This record gives sequence, C-alpha cells and structure tokens, in this order.
Amino acid sequence: MSHQEIIDRLRRLVRRMRWLNALQLIPDTLVIYGILQLAFNQEVVMLFNTGFSRERAGMVTILFALIDLCVTGIRYNDRLAGRRLISQLSGHLTTPEADLIKQFERFK
Repeated sequence: MSHQEIIDRLRRLVRRMRWLNALQLIPDTLVIYGILQLAFNQEVVMLFNTGFSRERAGMVTILFALIDLCVTGIRYNDRLAGRRLISQLSGHLTTPEADLIKQFERFK
C-alpha cells in the first residue's frame, strides 16, 4: 500500500471515529435513562411515555447496553486499524499528515 493510500484511509478512519464518538452518546444516554427509570419507578416503569413491567424495562435497558457495547467494539476495532495504518507509515511526514496522526491519537 502506498504512502498516499495509507494517509487517505487514515483520513477516512478519523472522520468515521469522529462520527462514532457522537453516535456513542445516544446509547450511553439510553442506558443511563433506563437505569434511572428502573431505580425510581415501582411496578410500572415508564420508558419514553410507555408503561413497562419491571422485567420488560430491565430487558429494554439490557438491549440498550448491548447496543452501547457494540458501538464501543466498533470504536475499538477502528483504533486498532488506525494503529496498524500508522505503523505502516515510513519516512518523513508532512505537517498535515502529522496533524492527522495527532487527531487520530486524541480518540480514546
């Protein structure tokens, strides 16, 4: 793979990771919302203005947590792919390329 192809892939990966960071907020919020509703409601748990039994509300919250786990796994795989791409780079990097690598390294 050529130097330019690696940089292009890394650029796309940084864009994707930026998008995934924003997307991660949704399942995180849903899990917290579900847990709080389970904690503060008794027999009927209200999730999104719909009444659920405690068992069903617990299952919905578990599904939210699984979605959150899946997005986290995708982000982890993207970080690994980015590290592999960076390790393939050799030679002198231009300033924009070095900045791109710094942007990638900010994602945790």
